[in-house]
Amino acid sequence: MSTPYTVNGADSEAGLQQFPDSEEGERRSNMQAWIEAEGYLRRAQRILAVTHLAPDGDAIGSLLAFGHAMQSLGKTVTVACQDPAHSRFDYLHGVHDIRLSGEGNFDLMVSIDASDLQRLGSIFLPVQHGRLPLVVFDHHITNTMFGSVNVVDSSASSSAEVIYRLLRRLDVRIGSEIAAALLTGIITDTLAFRTSSTTPETLSIAMELMRAGASMPEITRRALVLRSYDSIRFLANGIVTSQLEDGIVYATITRKMRKDLGVKEDRGDAGLVGTLITSMEAHVAAVFVELVDGSVEVGLRSAPGYDVSQVAFEFGGGGHAAAAGCTLPGPMRDTVNRVLSRLRRMIRET
Repeated sequence: MSTPYTVNGADSEAGLQQFPDSEEGERRSNMQAWIEAEGYLRRAQRILAVTHLAPDGDAIGSLLAFGHAMQSLGKTVTVACQDPAHSRFDYLHGVHDIRLSGEGNFDLMVSIDASDLQRLGSIFLPVQHGRLPLVVFDHHITNTMFGSVNVVDSSASSSAEVIYRLLRRLDVRIGSEIAAALLTGIITDTLAFRTSSTTPETLSIAMELMRAGASMPEITRRALVLRSYDSIRFLANGIVTSQLEDGIVYATITRKMRKDLGVKEDRGDAGLVGTLITSMEAHVAAVFVELVDGSVEVGLRSAPGYDVSQVAFEFGGGGHAAAAGCTLPGPMRDTVNRVLSRLRRMIRET
């Protein structure tokens, strides 16, 4: 990004991480980021809002909530993502309006729930978007601060929680459509309030969203519980072929496996990594998914006390302490060996 921004009176090029000297300095930095982000949003008229590739519920819910909110403020908003939303999110208003490209005439770009520029995939077009101011809203601890302004709160349960605070700051009315989108983000990223990132504030926000018209039972059922029969077969196959070694439970998903099972989706693990980490013997779970181009998507989960975010970050990815991921060039065997070796070292050092 070419647009500089100022934190605590010092100019910093976008994309460089800031390291406050104290908690007070960090608080002032965060406050300044909020103020500058609001300024960009109030001045902008044509906004391109994007989220990360292979979007999860937090990505889709936060993106749609932001889009609806900005439209209510009279802005022209295009919401985009490299990959389409999973059909399980069809209940969200506007989900089918999410574009798969970022082409158009805009005066501001907003990234939501992406920890680095590469996570935006093909949506980010350097020639077209490189000179646009970029505002980042995120909650991943591994965020690389790649925006002109970065509103990143790693203490938040989800990006939906960050967007909720933004809408309150902008005095946006949260109706049932926005509430459903935000609650989807919170429920999916906290696994229905079961993760360590769930706080009293998270529960308070969820309560407000329910009062605004969002149905927690229905969202939980559709976003977390329901799955296609093909996904169930796929999940069962992954469990059966998984292995447990040195406190790590892992599985590989090849292109051939998808073809043999008749799975139509090109990526994703049908929730396999989240299932494997429920093993009592596992400190860490890893699922390796072979993509069409031969690269390997790695999903990581960890038990309390183990941090997989830094492992993912070292391999060019990111995420949370308990849930992270990355994509490596392959082949599968090399990727599995590299990642498992690093995970074993992480476990020994913890």
